[in-house]
Amino acid sequence: MTVTNMIKNVGVYLRISRESGEGRDTLLTHRTIAERFCSEKGYSFKIYEEVISGAKDIEERQSLHHLLNDIHLYEAIFVISTDRISRDNYYTQYVAKVLADNEVYILTPEKLYDLNGDDRLMFDMLGAMSSQEFRIIAKRQKRGKREGAMRGEWVQGVPPLGYIRGKNKKLKVIESEARLVKMIFNYAESGYGIQNIVSKLDGYKTKAGNSFTNTAIYTILNNKTYTGSIIYNIKDKKGKITETISMKNAHEAIITKEQFKSVKEAIKGRMSGDMETRNRSRGKVLSMLKDLLYCKGCGLKMGFRKDSKQKHAIYLKSCKCGTRGIAEPHLLTSFMSEFDFLQGFFRDEWEKALISSQSVSKDTLLQQVAELNKTQGKLSKRLSRAKNAYLDGVFNKEEYLKSKNDIENELTNISNTINDLQEQIESTNKDSISSEYKSKIEKIEQFYKLYNKEDSQQFLEECNRILKLIINKVYYARVDEKVTITSPLEGYIEAEQGDFVDLFIESK
Repeated sequence: MTVTNMIKNVGVYLRISRESGEGRDTLLTHRTIAERFCSEKGYSFKIYEEVISGAKDIEERQSLHHLLNDIHLYEAIFVISTDRISRDNYYTQYVAKVLADNEVYILTPEKLYDLNGDDRLMFDMLGAMSSQEFRIIAKRQKRGKREGAMRGEWVQGVPPLGYIRGKNKKLKVIESEARLVKMIFNYAESGYGIQNIVSKLDGYKTKAGNSFTNTAIYTILNNKTYTGSIIYNIKDKKGKITETISMKNAHEAIITKEQFKSVKEAIKGRMSGDMETRNRSRGKVLSMLKDLLYCKGCGLKMGFRKDSKQKHAIYLKSCKCGTRGIAEPHLLTSFMSEFDFLQGFFRDEWEKALISSQSVSKDTLLQQVAELNKTQGKLSKRLSRAKNAYLDGVFNKEEYLKSKNDIENELTNISNTINDLQEQIESTNKDSISSEYKSKIEKIEQFYKLYNKEDSQQFLEECNRILKLIINKVYYARVDEKVTITSPLEGYIEAEQGDFVDLFIESK
């Protein structure tokens, strides 16, 4: 009896990789070939298929993992070609051992492989060639992506909401999605928190067709792609960033750089960490200073409470460290006296910034960038010399890898510093300064219009929202049973009740 006649049950393993540009049509073609092959041979078969890179770990390749767990059910497995099993020679050999130990053959449309016989050598050679081919392809793709990013092309998979990848490989705006992106940024710039923005987007869908989440909104608000820039991080095998390519004006912007910066300031303080739930509490707004008051002694945030006996009385609660609270009306009197200085203060600072020469500061920043670029060049040469020393036997592998790691860390830090300096250079122009101060003054004027209206819950919440756009924190302290106010503006006010409160307003 021939080997093929001994085979009755076959596990069919089909794998395609999106990284190689393969799609669902390729998977359908492979499935059709496998079904026809098994049907013609009279085999009973079960299909295991997945879309994943052949270089991924076995643990990540669920269908292959399931097939190996079921291997005792089959006399053979069918693959379109042996490189579909794995592109990593280590895993190829692991799979081969499992098959050989269970006396399971490998079938392809062209050949049957007996891994316990003479075919093992050929299979091993094909595995080694496939692994080498993958390394060459991966290296070529990485180089191609790097060059593409430097040309301002999108090389990072699915484009973000608001864009598609055009024929020239650059991002192209989708107007319907861009309007949604602008809406999200406008909400954030107006002081709405991420959770509130999610609520306002009820019924709208992400690019993948899902409802918006806190994480999705946070990712959009921190994505510089919307300002027309391409940020591409090159990583090593361990996922560590070794180089960052930043290309400005690579495509049409949906959001201006000024609004992006404004939004960054607006959400600053709402988060204490990347997506850590914020520094802002939930619940009804009892005071327009909600979430803004912090104890000057210990730094803890201070909340408000209602009086159990007087329906409309609101009090600032005592701090855990012992700092006593105060009735809200007296606190607001002190706060508004100090806040009145802000509009004039910002106008004065605006005029000073516009009439003073920015050239000295800008020249200094440009000089710093030039020096860092020189340092980058020197470090790149050091990295090249370290590699040559390793190849010449001067360094052992451990010494070379340590030197390489240290130099690459320095290069990454310098690259990030250069990007920060370039942003500072852009922010020194008069248009940017004018826009920033104008926005702050407009928000203060908007606050006063609301503050002078009837005291309703709606206006209270709006006043609180606007204050969070202008003020980062207000530090509070009780002094000698009296209430005083000190701030960067050096204000000092005595409240009507004769108490002293010490307030320090930290503006954004």
